[in-house]
Amino acid sequence: MIDWINTMTVSISMAVDCMTIGAADGVQHPEMKKRKIFFLSFIFGLFQGSMPIIGYFIGFSFRDALEKYIPWIAFGLLSLLGIKSIVSWIIDRVKKKKGEEEEEKKELTIPTILLQGIATSIDALCIGFIYLSYPIPEAMLVFGIIGAVTFALSVLATFLGRLLGKFLENWAELISGICFILVGLKILLESIL
Repeated sequence: MIDWINTMTVSISMAVDCMTIGAADGVQHPEMKKRKIFFLSFIFGLFQGSMPIIGYFIGFSFRDALEKYIPWIAFGLLSLLGIKSIVSWIIDRVKKKKGEEEEEKKELTIPTILLQGIATSIDALCIGFIYLSYPIPEAMLVFGIIGAVTFALSVLATFLGRLLGKFLENWAELISGICFILVGLKILLESIL
């Protein structure tokens, strides 16, 4: 029997990382089109829903071997994205001081969205291990709910970030970079503590 309160709590907590990155993307790209927001949110929901499925089917036989590396991988990927954003922000500031023309605003590309989706959901593999006692249909329903909740909350957070982006345009890449690193650090610290 599915515990609906637990399922919704897990779904919302799993969506937080994606919401943070979605909001940061919205801040950094305030002109992002609606279809890209829905695509970004779809990717986040897809990965958050499918990673637990992979974890579920991997099962306990590989749990101990994988579990200790997953937070480090997520931290590494998100830190790289964060450092890239911060360095880009610093370069833009230096160019402005030198009076150089500002280069055209960088677009949020599909490979970047996919990397963000993987980085924010790789720790969701472990969620699949938690539901090993559930029959397959019930576990798949829970993972589907996780994906749907992540999608819905990511859409909301990205739209909100996009609204704020118009006010924070000069600081967007720095804010995004810091958010990426903090989310990666959060994932790592949760696994250590």
